[in-house]
Amino acid sequence: MFRRFWLDVILGTVFIFGLMGLFSSLTAFKVFDIMDPIGDAFSDMEFTDVYWSQLLDDPVADQDVVLVNIGQEPRSSIAMMIDSISQYNPAVVGVDTFFHFPKDDTLGDLMLMEALGRVENLVMVTKVLYNIETDEFDSLVTSWPMFTWNSDSAHANLVTDAAVQEDLKMCRLFTPVLTLEDGTEQQAFAVKLASYMAPEKVDKFLETAKVEEVVNYRGNVLDYGATKFGTKFAALDVPDVFLGNYVPEMIEGKVIIFCYLGNYLGDRESLEDKYFTPLNETYIGRAFPDMYGGVVHANIVSMILNEDYVFYLSEIQKWMLTIFILFLNIMIFSWIYKKLPKWYDGATKLIQLVEMLGIIYVMIYALDLYNLKLELSILLFAIAVSGDGLEVYYGVVKNALSREGRRELFKVSRL
Repeated sequence: MFRRFWLDVILGTVFIFGLMGLFSSLTAFKVFDIMDPIGDAFSDMEFTDVYWSQLLDDPVADQDVVLVNIGQEPRSSIAMMIDSISQYNPAVVGVDTFFHFPKDDTLGDLMLMEALGRVENLVMVTKVLYNIETDEFDSLVTSWPMFTWNSDSAHANLVTDAAVQEDLKMCRLFTPVLTLEDGTEQQAFAVKLASYMAPEKVDKFLETAKVEEVVNYRGNVLDYGATKFGTKFAALDVPDVFLGNYVPEMIEGKVIIFCYLGNYLGDRESLEDKYFTPLNETYIGRAFPDMYGGVVHANIVSMILNEDYVFYLSEIQKWMLTIFILFLNIMIFSWIYKKLPKWYDGATKLIQLVEMLGIIYVMIYALDLYNLKLELSILLFAIAVSGDGLEVYYGVVKNALSREGRRELFKVSRL
């Protein structure tokens, strides 16, 4: 009897995982398209988003990173802006935009080339391209060589959900280092910028960095309510630079990022190079992205300089935890099924509800208290199907495997 009980617990656990796999397959093949409106509303949400958008304590503004908006300015104007800023000795100037080819405005190109050549510490972005056929990052997109000869290069790739949903660019992760097919490495743009201010912190970070790291968001530039913390990074608009509306101390020894922040500072309509982030005030069914790519890079630089990292479980750890908790659930539910059958539905539903609420609470406050991101959606799914799934196992699967059970299973009583 005792041995049969544990065999049922093991087989019941395996059956639940089989159900989860079946549901995942049905979802992948869009069997439940009728549920798409609901699914779309929640597809870009994680429970830990509640922490960043609602519970995060007001962070201190970062004074080590300054963003400069290039708007829609021509290359000649960008050249003059770079000259204006670089004269005050920033620690490093990062340019988060591409100048792919020479233009008809030859004078503007020459002005930009010379301005970039005068910057002492310059980092320009690249884009690492992924080849689906070879499953490798095999090529590098850069600006035209006349603009990059004086610069270090670093990739600006950000990890997003755009591959899953084309109109969604939700950014929670970044890749500290990307290795190309030929073995050469490209550090992330933010990592390279931080190395000019604190090389020892970057070295320490890279020693333990995972393939993908969570961005610990501090805040945004002025965004007129798009995020909860919209004034955590100083930003200069085009007129500010040309009119000199800043002091040298704002620039000296700082990380300066030239990037697109809209047609003007505070522009919420432009969607170019713009992402959803966990700081978005509307974290379910988001309507508008809230952060430009340059500000995402600024948040990563700030995270590294402040050594304020987010830790998370590996896939193996998440699966081990899921198997352990599900096994305990099946053990308890099996005991209730055999010893207290009349209480089964009510008791299991109550236990599932308490477990799921408790896990969500732990997920949010583990991030708040310990900077530990517990993305346990697999565990929540397993708990959600465990009660009814086990009842199917005992009521259908187990009976179908025995002669007596099959006789009872297909026996129809008279009314």
